[in-house]
Amino acid sequence: MVEIKSRKHGIDFYKVWFAKEPFKKAGVITYRQSSCCEKGAEPFDTLITDITEDAEVIKSKFAKNCKYEVNRAQREDISVRMKAGRDISDEDIDTFVRFFGDFWKSKQMSLDDPNGLKKELLQYRDADALAIAIASVGSKDSVYHTYVYDGIRARLWHSASLFRLLDGEKEDDRKIVGMANRYLHYADMLFFKEKGLKIYDWGGAGLGEDVANITKFKESFGGTPEKSYEYEEVRGLKAHIFKWIVNIMEDAML
Repeated sequence: MVEIKSRKHGIDFYKVWFAKEPFKKAGVITYRQSSCCEKGAEPFDTLITDITEDAEVIKSKFAKNCKYEVNRAQREDISVRMKAGRDISDEDIDTFVRFFGDFWKSKQMSLDDPNGLKKELLQYRDADALAIAIASVGSKDSVYHTYVYDGIRARLWHSASLFRLLDGEKEDDRKIVGMANRYLHYADMLFFKEKGLKIYDWGGAGLGEDVANITKFKESFGGTPEKSYEYEEVRGLKAHIFKWIVNIMEDAML
């Protein structure tokens, strides 16, 4: 389980990942991918990969084209590197936030609140619950993945690539960056396996039309469907009073 705590207005706020039972501390608790299904909980569908098996067994479950690209990436000018927990520097986080902002720009969109993203990543880093993985094509960092992880599970959090910004935007550039992305996922699995984790969590597998292609990509790695639940719980008198006041203020603004 991952527990991230912050404090505002004298109230403790918690983000709790992968809980198998209700959290016992007082405050406002946001559950992410909990095994518990409380009233009002929203279901969360994802795919998970068992990374306790041998590396070749893990790869054998990939779809044919996926396996081909992972194998070919090892013959291309693609390199990968990973950092986790306190090994991640403030500069590493700054670099990722800039990369993530450029990724959104490449999609003709803008990244909301990059400073807030940096603050959040620092919280997870300091809780020893953040991992960052990078794939480079030649000397250019082209793909980033971030993860929330505990002692059992690594959950994909952000995934971004910059093939749209490669010089000339050649079709071959797009293909090799896509290949690097697949290879990075496989390398990430082996990295977390080496750390003794058991589950690689794909961070969601929605069925909506807007994410159908992303889900199809994830399915090509042969994961198993898993359902969990996300919800908010308020525990303790102070937290209940705070939420009551917030709800009154929100109603007054309608």
